[in-house]
Amino acid sequence: MTTAPTSVRSAWSARGWSVYLGWVVITLDGSALNLALPRITSDLGSLAAGASWVVDAYTLPLAALLLLGGSLGDRVGAERLFRVGAIGFAAASSACALSPSLGVLVVCRAGQGVFAAMLLPMVLALVGKSFEDPGQRSTAVNLMTVFGGAGMAAGPFLGGLLTDTIGWRAVFWLTAPIAIAAAALVGTADRLTRQPHTTQFDVAGQFFGTAGLVAVVAGLIEAGRSPGALLTWALLAVGVLLLVGFIVVEHRARAPMMPLSVFRTVGFPGAVFGGFAFQFGAYGLQFFLALYVQAAWGTSALMGGLLLAPFAIGTVLAGALVNPHLQQRGSRHMILIGATTAAVGTLLLLGATTAAQWWVLMVGEFVIGAGTAVYSTALNSTASAALGARSAGLASGIYNTSRQVGQSVGIAVLGTLAAFNDLRSGLVVAVVLITACAVAIGATGLRRPVRALPHSRPPKL
Repeated sequence: MTTAPTSVRSAWSARGWSVYLGWVVITLDGSALNLALPRITSDLGSLAAGASWVVDAYTLPLAALLLLGGSLGDRVGAERLFRVGAIGFAAASSACALSPSLGVLVVCRAGQGVFAAMLLPMVLALVGKSFEDPGQRSTAVNLMTVFGGAGMAAGPFLGGLLTDTIGWRAVFWLTAPIAIAAAALVGTADRLTRQPHTTQFDVAGQFFGTAGLVAVVAGLIEAGRSPGALLTWALLAVGVLLLVGFIVVEHRARAPMMPLSVFRTVGFPGAVFGGFAFQFGAYGLQFFLALYVQAAWGTSALMGGLLLAPFAIGTVLAGALVNPHLQQRGSRHMILIGATTAAVGTLLLLGATTAAQWWVLMVGEFVIGAGTAVYSTALNSTASAALGARSAGLASGIYNTSRQVGQSVGIAVLGTLAAFNDLRSGLVVAVVLITACAVAIGATGLRRPVRALPHSRPPKL
């Protein structure tokens, strides 16, 4: 059976559903697991520090291997790597559910991170490769926002419900069938989804890039625990040196894993920077507020989750109701409108001085979520189309790497602010930083808009 031409494929096709389900798997896994962590450490007889290993064992390989996953997808085919990543993620999730000890669980979580590094960049890459019609591509990117927001909203509720009724193992079983469904729906490879690369493999680039990202992300994780520790600074210093070496190697390589020329593509550097600022601000703020409301207001973990729910609700509603109208005006307008809205919502948080102003916090969260849905959709669309269909995997790998590093930096920095003795001062500083992120994202929209061409020539690799 011949695959339908990509130019007429609908955003509601089986390929589209595979993309949305793959995105849901990633968002649902993280948001549902958080409420299960205390029960996991209790049942497996671990100290509280064990919970951080369950999270970090997944985060580290995910952030470090995204660039490799994106580059590999262009070589072997996006559909093939998507399918391997989805099936592998389902298998690793099942292994997590069956883990008899914390050590086994941590290893299985690392496996999840490895397969997620294959799956995540291919989600956005398949949008760029599969939907050449600008209207269908915009619809598909916006639906990713809606489904991702739904996963964020449903995750805490499902995680708490499953943990309290069936047990924490059910949280891992939750994502396995969704990942299998995504793999089944992705379909066969299209003619244009594999880039005819040279047979040379950039071994030096792979080593310096992966090792540098591992060291940097590990240093950021340690910074969240021990900001002034020698190990933290050593990891960060080694990581920066390795990444500098990576840039030098890629500049001289005959077949670079990440051609530096991609950063001369109009709109792509802004999208990469915007992705970093997006994750730093949006996810760093969620992490900060989850700690803040418990420390400053004395709320329970479940009540804290409910207080933060408006962020995801605002994301879903803006994606479903607002974005379809704004997309007609282009990415530039969406970035400016979304970033301005998010900045206003962040400033509203300053009015939540005590637990009696809980409604101010929820209104601010809702406004931030709505603004985030608008500008993140524009950033995703720009990143998926900037380098053309043949290099969509590379574009997605770079973009998602910047997002994951931004999230790690945001959690490390804002987690430190949540530990301030003067919690009010910590909130003020956090609001200033998050507002600065929104302003920086808005500044990327001041540049001339990017008009992605369906058949634009990819960068020379």
